[in-house]
Amino acid sequence: MALTDEARAAAEVKSQLDLAERLAREGLYNPEEEHDACGVGLIASIDGKPSRRVVLAGIEALKAVWHRGAVDADGKTGDGAGIHVAIPQDFFKEHIARTGHKTSTGDLAVGMIFLPRTDLGAQEACRSIVESEILDFGYYIYGWRQVPVNATVIGEKANATRPEIEQIMIGNAKGADAEQFEREL
Repeated sequence: MALTDEARAAAEVKSQLDLAERLAREGLYNPEEEHDACGVGLIASIDGKPSRRVVLAGIEALKAVWHRGAVDADGKTGDGAGIHVAIPQDFFKEHIARTGHKTSTGDLAVGMIFLPRTDLGAQEACRSIVESEILDFGYYIYGWRQVPVNATVIGEKANATRPEIEQIMIGNAKGADAEQFEREL
């Protein structure tokens, strides 16, 4: 029977835990040197190719740090821990194409914008500020995308204070090199 992506990711995490135990037995790793504090974990594909398996392994790794105490008593409200992935260029270019725009060559940028959820006037003011700064730098705005949120899986406290999350899609109209494009945004 074929394993699902989630089962493969879980097996990968178990494999890493088994490796840590073996290294400890051989004197190459001391779990007592571990500290109970915030930190960063890294799961990557060494061939550099995007892979759903890597994302699922990252999610499994996040589940393994439940012990940090970063979850409220409701069992759902967390501290916002997450994963960082490269911008899925094809996904956003397809979204832009569906809105009737044609993307220019090269990569596009995507800004994650957190807006006041219940104040529509403040949302529009925030969007205007973001747009004017991007345009002042000479870049092109393809549009905005509302990020889907499944509010049924988050805690009451988190839901009461969660922002509206939107993404702004930006094109490098002035042809800046990648480093300048990243720095200016």
